[in-house]
Amino acid sequence: MKVNTWGGYRSSLALIAAVPLIMSRPAAAQSVTEFVVPTAGSQPTEITIGPDGALWFTESAGNKLGRITTGGDITEFPVPTSASQPGGIITGPDGNIWFGEQTGNKIGKMTVAGVVTEFPIPTPASNPGELVVGPDGAIWFGEVDGSKIGRITTAGVITEFPTPIANSQPAAIVSGADGNLWFAEANANRIGRITPAGVITEFVSTITTAVHHVASGPDGRLYFTEPHTGQVGAVTTAGVFQDVTAHGNAIDQIDIGPDGAMWLPEPTANKVARLNTTPAGLSLTEFAVPTANSTPRGSVAGPDGSLWFTEQDGNKIGRLTPPDVPSPLLAAVLPASRSVQVGVKATAFATIINTGTVPLSNCQIAPLGGIPADLTYQTTDASTNAPTGTANTPTTIAAGASQSFIFGLSVNAPFIPADVILGFDCTGVEPAHPNVGLNTLLLSGSATPVPDVIALAATATNNGIMDIAIGTGLGAFAVATANVGADGTITASADTGTATLPVTLTICQTNPTTGACLAPAAANVTTAIAANQTPTFSVFANGSGAIALAPATNRVFVRFKDGAGVTRGSTSVAVDTK
Repeated sequence: MKVNTWGGYRSSLALIAAVPLIMSRPAAAQSVTEFVVPTAGSQPTEITIGPDGALWFTESAGNKLGRITTGGDITEFPVPTSASQPGGIITGPDGNIWFGEQTGNKIGKMTVAGVVTEFPIPTPASNPGELVVGPDGAIWFGEVDGSKIGRITTAGVITEFPTPIANSQPAAIVSGADGNLWFAEANANRIGRITPAGVITEFVSTITTAVHHVASGPDGRLYFTEPHTGQVGAVTTAGVFQDVTAHGNAIDQIDIGPDGAMWLPEPTANKVARLNTTPAGLSLTEFAVPTANSTPRGSVAGPDGSLWFTEQDGNKIGRLTPPDVPSPLLAAVLPASRSVQVGVKATAFATIINTGTVPLSNCQIAPLGGIPADLTYQTTDASTNAPTGTANTPTTIAAGASQSFIFGLSVNAPFIPADVILGFDCTGVEPAHPNVGLNTLLLSGSATPVPDVIALAATATNNGIMDIAIGTGLGAFAVATANVGADGTITASADTGTATLPVTLTICQTNPTTGACLAPAAANVTTAIAANQTPTFSVFANGSGAIALAPATNRVFVRFKDGAGVTRGSTSVAVDTK
């Protein structure tokens, strides 16, 4: 099973795309779990996924950053500047936590060990708002009271760009699908666009009175909120405002959720809401927060498939399992990982399946989340992988049919491995559910040449599922690789990701001709892989309990890491007992 051409992925991509058809996402009870922040009255405000797989949040009144594991364990780290009111927070491309200090008028950088470095903002009392990683590898932020857009490099060099209108109050900022930064001007009722070079264009909202927050959606549009009237709408990257829906409750922020939909905390109603996409337009489904008057504020899609949010006045962190909202769309990506040098385009293939009964139009791929890379996509001929049509052009997918794509992410700056969540969307329907290992791409950028191990797994039944026999408790699958990057020493290992499953995993490197292990299987195997070399491996499972078929969650991941522990390749299969 050699993998030395892209064409070798065609049949496997179709099989992986079909895996979710075997079992849809399990329906989940709509309950909120809350975790008390240790510092009383800390006012947790914004929240993000950290480089360590935990959630990190700011404590505006507590003057701290908090870290909460998916199991609910909280650790707090003080900010050196007193009463600085930390607000916006993100993970930077350098693997540190970056945050804004609203009254401290600084941008802070914290390591996962809690070591803080602070950088003063040149404009006094600028009141930095939210932060985002730009396509240029810098961190961008709005200066609410400075009426400027700020840019800070990972070395701490700050540049400021004034907005055309004074006192426009730019707060929220996000990376758009067009490779630019987009921001909301709350006091000017405009959505602004700023290029990485600092050129600003403004678009006046035609359907609301006070655009407040903005976020990238799965369809490539920007979604925004109007907090006073409870309006939610969208604007294209051409500046056309569309699809507004009115809502009685005041709303504030809007962000992408773990299910690929947009989510909105409702501070005064004490709820969080999901923005639904239907042929009739947009609508909201609300979920009550247990603690009264908790003022939910910021939210983020967690690594565990939950929506995590802050409760500013409840002094808690909330976790909600999204409802199982059906979508006719399924999607898959191969390979599952790319690791490239800055300036190189990381390419991969994707398939979107329309399982519905009617054709779907305007089907496309859009980037979600802040990574320093620009995305392009193009339809392909599924039988040859040859590109068809025109780049970045949506297409129509017939009922019961599929469309294959090639997409590329041009990496602009170094950054640690991150699961790139992609929006697979067609007009009038819910987007495809994001599933790590199925339709995401683990991507990293390096300043120097690095190994780039493309891996493909093959199971005995050739359907992407490793069946562990109930009688023996044994299962196995094979992995073929191709290093399309630089020479390197790589350690291969297998794990179950965020799921805790009753299985022990071992791995060995194999003879590519016979499939026999070159040495006894162990927890990991280290080998030198030269450029263009194609080693093969086998993974063995020893089960000790029942495992349900749930491809979205119950999976075995194979990871290929370099000497520094950085993932340079990965693949996965679903696992069950049978």
